[in-house]
Amino acid sequence: MSAVPASLCSTLLFVGLFVFVSADKKNITAESGQSVTLTCRAPNNNNDIVEWSRPDLEPKHVLVYRGGNLVSDDQHPSFKNRVDLQDRQMKDGDMSLIVMNLTINDTGTYECRAFTSGTNCRKKANRSVEPISIINLSVVDPPDPKIITAESGQSVTLPCRASNNNFIILEWSRAGLGTQHVVVCRDGQFTPDDQHPSFKDRVDLQDRQMKDGDVSLILNNVTTADSGTYECRVLMGEIHSWELNIIYLSVVGPPGQTGGDTEDGGKKDGGKKDGGKKDGSVGLISGLSVCAVLLVVVGGFLIYRKCKQQNDGSYQLPVELQKV
Repeated sequence: MSAVPASLCSTLLFVGLFVFVSADKKNITAESGQSVTLTCRAPNNNNDIVEWSRPDLEPKHVLVYRGGNLVSDDQHPSFKNRVDLQDRQMKDGDMSLIVMNLTINDTGTYECRAFTSGTNCRKKANRSVEPISIINLSVVDPPDPKIITAESGQSVTLPCRASNNNFIILEWSRAGLGTQHVVVCRDGQFTPDDQHPSFKDRVDLQDRQMKDGDVSLILNNVTTADSGTYECRVLMGEIHSWELNIIYLSVVGPPGQTGGDTEDGGKKDGGKKDGGKKDGSVGLISGLSVCAVLLVVVGGFLIYRKCKQQNDGSYQLPVELQKV
């Protein structure tokens, strides 16, 4: 048997090592409706073709980027208009994939490959290389929102915890505020410009250091106008995906308040002690008085009518008196 050239052995060893260490495998869990970033970074910047695929699909391509454009011819229809590269310039070899508006059907194994334009021989050689990144994505339905009830004037804590401390942005929002938020924190710093005026000087984080991912919100001096659905969103730095927590807050008036406050601070419709009983007694007495007046009027009318009949000419004496 002829000896294998040393250069060929070195080449095979290099290729074997490259295949073994090139694939970066990760497991990611996200909730339906969210967006997620699947990370992929090439070892060099010479690649100008990127393919993201899912082997269980037909066609299998999730995204194809070639010649500075997204190519949709071979793309699976379920991903059209829902995917993009995080950086189309692919600076520093960044070929990460963004998948928007996730559904349960997006669960699967995603593979990232990079190629360099050139001869057909080079393309085929490059395509035989193992994926650069393999990510197992699991999409689950979001949990049912927590329901918290508080009274007007109280302080309430809306709990939220990120999976770890490696996050870039924290956003607390409430439905109906438009583009403004309850509180926003970027890179550990509050950004009051994005805060809705109704929450200024009334909110704070339970732990400003956000240790162990604790990003719970304290809302002081709540009113019924604070009722609504609150969302706690955290952008994780490692995987560039959002974590979401939903809480419904219901703010009610103080106990015993049914008719609102009067101008002098008392309660309408029986707000005072035993006020309800007194109002009931007054109503009963008033009803009896009205009945008595009606009886007097009707009785008086009947007596008047009888007397009038006796005084007119048509009145006839009793038979016994007529005989006399």
